[in-house]
Amino acid sequence: MKLLLYSLNYAPELTGIGKFNAEMVSDLADYGVDSLVLTAPPYYPQWEQQKGYSYKYYTSEVLDGVEVHRCPIYVPSKVTLFKRVLHLLSFACSSGLRLLTLLRKKPDLVFLVQPTFFCVPLTLFYCKLTGAKSLMHIQDYELDAMLGLGMGSQNFFTSLMKKLERLMLGRFDIVSTISYSMINIAGTSSHFCNGKNLTLLKFLDSASCINSLT
Repeated sequence: MKLLLYSLNYAPELTGIGKFNAEMVSDLADYGVDSLVLTAPPYYPQWEQQKGYSYKYYTSEVLDGVEVHRCPIYVPSKVTLFKRVLHLLSFACSSGLRLLTLLRKKPDLVFLVQPTFFCVPLTLFYCKLTGAKSLMHIQDYELDAMLGLGMGSQNFFTSLMKKLERLMLGRFDIVSTISYSMINIAGTSSHFCNGKNLTLLKFLDSASCINSLT
């Protein structure tokens, strides 16, 4: 089975989503899953550029036997709402272009990690072109995180964005997350209550979850 992991974070980041992703890919390799990674250069948790990596150009490497493609990204030294949005958009734009060059890889499954939700449209388009199944794994609800950084209280715009979020999530073959409370949040949408597959994904049982799709 061929898997494309699409995420902001990956090794050599030692904490958070990057650590989770690298451990998951290593675990899946034991089950015969051949993984390809589309990600950014490491920046977390320091929120600063790391030596030995380019943040302006596309690069590729083989890390622990895994083909890793890194895309340019803006890394703010101080995170504000506006700079966070620029940070996420910079990766969505640069990685989206790189994603289209990977059409020939034809993975069986595209595993997209949220954040960032900005990558969703091209991910679904890529899956349609290649015939790959799609999985959205929610490590953090991006819109809620932005609200926490000061976007403000509920208004027409935020309500519209949440409806769009639920609509887009409903287009994935499977949606997974890391806690039952986060499943409940996703499950409030009629798209999920109407038979959509919601899964609590831990990396130890990720292989069985992923293999069930193919």
